[in-house]
Amino acid sequence: MGEEIQKEHFEQADYDHFQTKLEEETEWLRALFARGAFDNSSRMLGYELELCLADRSGNPSKINTQVIEATRNPLFTTELARFNMEINGNIFPFRGNVFSQIEADLAALFQQAEDAARNLDSQIGMFGVFPSVTPEHLEADTYMTGLHRYKLLNQQLLNMRGRPVQLHLDGEETLDIEKQDVMLEALATSLQIHMQVPFDEIVPTYHAGLWSSMLILAATANSPLVLGKCCWQESRIGIFKQSVDTRNPQEIEDRIVPRVHFGKGYIESLLDLFEDNFYYSPILPEVLDRPVEDLHHLALHNGTIWRWVRPIVARNRDASYHLRLELRVVPSGPTLIDTVANLVFYVALTEGLKTLGEQLTRVPFATLETDFYRSARAGLDARVHWPDGEELPITQILLERALPLARETLDAAGIADGGRWLDIIEARVKTGATGANWISKHWKRHADSAKLVRDYISQAKSNQPVHLWQDPGP
Repeated sequence: MGEEIQKEHFEQADYDHFQTKLEEETEWLRALFARGAFDNSSRMLGYELELCLADRSGNPSKINTQVIEATRNPLFTTELARFNMEINGNIFPFRGNVFSQIEADLAALFQQAEDAARNLDSQIGMFGVFPSVTPEHLEADTYMTGLHRYKLLNQQLLNMRGRPVQLHLDGEETLDIEKQDVMLEALATSLQIHMQVPFDEIVPTYHAGLWSSMLILAATANSPLVLGKCCWQESRIGIFKQSVDTRNPQEIEDRIVPRVHFGKGYIESLLDLFEDNFYYSPILPEVLDRPVEDLHHLALHNGTIWRWVRPIVARNRDASYHLRLELRVVPSGPTLIDTVANLVFYVALTEGLKTLGEQLTRVPFATLETDFYRSARAGLDARVHWPDGEELPITQILLERALPLARETLDAAGIADGGRWLDIIEARVKTGATGANWISKHWKRHADSAKLVRDYISQAKSNQPVHLWQDPGP
């Protein structure tokens, strides 16, 4: 998805040729799984962080390409909207002081982007949903990043749907909006965490990632305000699911599972998920002259199926293969210190939960999926289940089970620098002072989204965790 697409349009022959390539590469992947031909020792961490660009007044600033050009850094990439960009962080072994390394890496990259934005009379904010975006900022002709792949993606999604894109969110208030393009997806910005683990651990890590995703949503919520409406605590989950839904009316009636989904069930092998990709039609069927061993077309297709815990297969520098998981549910922000704390908790909890083994699959999958949406909607007010089946307030689960497990896991792994980050999560949960809470309070007091953005960015520049921010009022 990150590579530019060269073709102007696609014919049926392109789809047929792409399907052939996909089948060939999936057959190669099956052989890799049959041989267990994946890295079975390395543990690595990487991340991607999406940023919002605001002008001095607090409104979206359409300068992403100028910022990226000014940095001259290939680790920065564009996003769909011209007021968003992404940091693609470096990769680190999961050992020792890994989280301090990530913190330093993120801080250095963020500073580069911030310096470039400042020189363009703009500033950077980290939100799950950019609060000052209005329908005007979602006009594709003006605000879509001018790369061919975005225009083509927009065209392909609408052709597949055969109807406008509709967004409906029920929260404190109800949001209904209809668009003739895919720009609603630009509302959502996130932190994506890449976990490479040994092959023998990939299935329990996947199941653990599902459970940790459900739990962490409440602790990291930062997306309550959407187009002037108070919606879910983590509205980004509902936005993304609906904004890139390719199903036509008949497919919806037939209960076809959308491309953005939590999962369809527990798995026996990670190969199950790549096999399931055949369930979805290719969106960008560009065929390149690449050897089957590169799995290029498989990766391109997999990148257009937006599971919240996405499987990834990739080649190492020595041409061997590894498997990793992309954990996608955490919103961006509010601060760099909160971002690293969120990453630490997500990784540590996933690593800890996978030690529960078969217990992770005893609760019906439908119950876990329901809890995932409860957590997104209600945040820290939700009631959800622990893997043993007990239903409790999510704050109780986080404080009494999830956080202690995360601490024990980091200690056992010899990760020396994790505790202080987990202290931030614990304080945030105890006080209820999430980014979503701060944004909601500010909006209800001032009802001024541009001021909200200005005040939020001002607080974030202190790099104090959000639970220590000045209260914006009742």
